[in-house]
Amino acid sequence: MTKERFLTVRWNNILSAGLGIPTLMYVILAFSTSFWLEREGLIGLAIFGALF
Repeated sequence: MTKERFLTVRWNNILSAGLGIPTLMYVILAFSTSFWLEREGLIGLAIFGALF
C-alpha cells in the first residue's frame, strides 16, 4: 500500500471517528453521571482517559 493510497479522506474520517467516539463517550459518562464522584469511578475514568 502506498502512502498516497493510505492517506485519503476516507482513512482520515475512519481514524477521526475511531478516536472521537470513545472520547465523546468518556466525556458524556464523566459529566452526565455521578460515576466520577466515587473513588472507584474516578480511578476507572482516569485509566480510561489515560488510554486515549
